[in-house]
Amino acid sequence: MRIAVMGSGGTGGYFGGLLSRAGEEVTFVARGAHLEALRLRGVKVKSRLAGEFTLPVRAVATANEVGPVDLILFWVKTYDTDAAAESIRPLIGADTMLLSLQNGVDNAEHIARSAGHDSGLGAAAYLVSAIEAPGVIAQTAGQGKIILEALGGGMGARIERLQDVLQRAEISAEVHSDVRIAIWQKFLFICAFSGVTALTRMSIGPILADQATHALFRER
Repeated sequence: MRIAVMGSGGTGGYFGGLLSRAGEEVTFVARGAHLEALRLRGVKVKSRLAGEFTLPVRAVATANEVGPVDLILFWVKTYDTDAAAESIRPLIGADTMLLSLQNGVDNAEHIARSAGHDSGLGAAAYLVSAIEAPGVIAQTAGQGKIILEALGGGMGARIERLQDVLQRAEISAEVHSDVRIAIWQKFLFICAFSGVTALTRMSIGPILADQATHALFRER
């Protein structure tokens, strides 16, 4: 499967790395020192789930350098969404699937409007991963799981193919009967997590260990 990773940071670098290791034709769209490192040394993944590996990858600065693909994995930061969604138009063909794993509840619809393409997919990912250094992805927590659904039904054969591709890359992938439930559950958790960690200036471990902050977290 031809895959473009739009936003090759912690999450995109991790999942894109696993798909590359599984033999899929993956192109990373990146920028700056991270782009140069990917080009020169490939991607290095250090993972509690998948182990540690390094492999050469194709990395480019813009989607114009890629052409139409079968799957776009969209993982840019929220503030870059509009510009990035506009820029992926060269990646889109008649059968391209567009999968956003950003946090939030309306990303699929928002990106579809900006990109002029809606493949009708919804998803949520469960992973803690970050760029440790240019070209180096460190996955430290989370299940590494993706929950997905063809919004509005249909797409049976295509979403089954996508699930199979993910699973062959050792990515846990579940097709959900209503992925919006999972998206909202994750969003509510992040609201509590972000709010309480910002307020207390503490990480989640100490917050949950203290009776008062634990209660505050649950109340949010």
